[in-house]
Amino acid sequence: MRFHNFLLLISLASTPLFAATAYHNQVGFPTKGVKQLAVVGAEGKDIVFKDSTKQTVLTVKAPAAAYWKPANENASLVDFSEIQKPGTYIAYLGDSAISHPIIISDKVLEDVTVASLRWFYYQRASMELTEEFAGIYARPMGHPDTAARYHSLLGKELMATFASPKGWYDAGDYGKYIVNSGISTYTLLQLYQHNKEYFKTLSLNIPESKNDVPDILDEIRWNLEWMLTMQDPEDGGVFHKLTTKQFSGTVMPDRDTKPRFAIGKSNTATWNFVAVLALASEIYKPYDSEFSKKMADAAGKAFWWAKEHPYDFFEQPSDVGTGTYEDGNAVDEQIWASAELYRITRNDSVLDVMRQFPLGKSRWKLQGWQTTSALAAFTIATNPDVFEQVDVDSAKALILHLADDYIKSLKNNGYGVAMTEGDFYWGSNSVGANKGIVLLHAYILTKKEEYLNAATGILDYLLGRNPLNLSYLTGYGVNQVFNPHHRPSQADGIDAPIPGMLVGGPNKSANDCAKKYIDNEAVARSYYDNACSYATNEVAINWNAPFAYLAGSIHAIISSGKTYDLHSSVEKFEINGIPSGKPNFSKNLDSGVRMIFREGSVQLEKTTKTGMKIYYNLKGKKLN
Repeated sequence: MRFHNFLLLISLASTPLFAATAYHNQVGFPTKGVKQLAVVGAEGKDIVFKDSTKQTVLTVKAPAAAYWKPANENASLVDFSEIQKPGTYIAYLGDSAISHPIIISDKVLEDVTVASLRWFYYQRASMELTEEFAGIYARPMGHPDTAARYHSLLGKELMATFASPKGWYDAGDYGKYIVNSGISTYTLLQLYQHNKEYFKTLSLNIPESKNDVPDILDEIRWNLEWMLTMQDPEDGGVFHKLTTKQFSGTVMPDRDTKPRFAIGKSNTATWNFVAVLALASEIYKPYDSEFSKKMADAAGKAFWWAKEHPYDFFEQPSDVGTGTYEDGNAVDEQIWASAELYRITRNDSVLDVMRQFPLGKSRWKLQGWQTTSALAAFTIATNPDVFEQVDVDSAKALILHLADDYIKSLKNNGYGVAMTEGDFYWGSNSVGANKGIVLLHAYILTKKEEYLNAATGILDYLLGRNPLNLSYLTGYGVNQVFNPHHRPSQADGIDAPIPGMLVGGPNKSANDCAKKYIDNEAVARSYYDNACSYATNEVAINWNAPFAYLAGSIHAIISSGKTYDLHSSVEKFEINGIPSGKPNFSKNLDSGVRMIFREGSVQLEKTTKTGMKIYYNLKGKKLN
């Protein structure tokens, strides 16, 4: 893909044709709901909104400017929600146009929802993308994965192979990783679960679109079927990842032909597997009861393996250089998986496991692949009838505490974006999108408009209401990112990248070619639109999934006026492999783990396969 210089984008933004002292969502606004733009240098002045015939439809006096530290800039947040007629508008200051075209439409957010979900089709492994569905981005099949190998440290028979096809490529590379796949798949499942009526009829134009299953579920199933292949049939544990030993070069998928290996078997991957398969088994039951049962049983078998291997964390072998997704504490994954499995089984053994680690204040963290307690809170708080024997109030407190913190950050915030300086690290755009998910859960619980409006403000940020005047979603916006770190988009010979990808975004700690663009005084500007910058411009399934949830849920809520029913019924599953009693796990230590007295306390010492010793407290927290 030819390089489109980021500086050129900025220079275009400063020319009269693209002049913009008003920063706003460049894709557009729904007819209903909050509509805002951030204007620099207009405090106390009249902002005039004109329609396509240049007739004035609204005049708003710009409020006092307020400082947003990530931009190191004062701006006035101008609200034009009063305009609810579909059309194209321009904001003026005096005789000068200060905005891009402002699109207002009933379907405007549906476009980006579809695009962000369709991108998962473009990420499919083991499948040819045909012109009928992929258009100019059609490509041969890559990575059939019908004869994947086992890494030698797994202790399997030499040269043994297994079939592990399908699934989504994780990011800009061609690896498939259970841990990151877990939260991504789960987020999309929740998007459907919370907005079923809307997604039942939404077409994504994918090969399965003509069947009787919602398209979003057909797309998710492509990854679920791969996840099932990653469970070891011998014991129920789940392999951590399927990759080549080193990252490929910048080539198309069919040109990456080196052997691929199942690498590692970890408790974090297994807990992820349990959580996702448990939720999926309930969602898919009306459409394919056999597939539903297969997932539920697999989740049950994996649950006990993970519980009996609490210290079997992933260790990157010395001959492997692909992504690690290492995590030395699996307690939050255990809480999440237990909540999902209990939701569909009401099994006392699972309940007992879940109660071991309550959702106290130490768990009040934004969700991400490494921190999943909030995912458990989402399930518990939105299913109060199921979790009568659990502390539902703590789950609600986690969500509302986080959401209220985000609301507080909007005070005297001229951009109206619930993000702070500390959010601008690797994948900052997904940080914003995940904050939006928390805010939407708070809205589901309380119906308070401030939460919905704050979530909308984050979506507006991602689509243009930011100090770089950029839409961070490929293919959408007047000034859109153009050079993502994404092998197919770099190697396909097509100028424009595949549409619908959310790039990582500003990163104050970028350590690649974007390093020279770090702005410590305005961290929201620390970004470089160049494929060489994986630290600011890579794409990933765990970034697109929360964006899809954010855009899709806002559109569904605003267009229907409805939210998820907190008292919807959940059918009880009978799952093979879960005992009815309460097993004692105190004696079930992993191999290579022993209790010792060290530094004044009882600790667990684990000797890794490479001979290194790692220490944990009795709750599984890794110690220095």
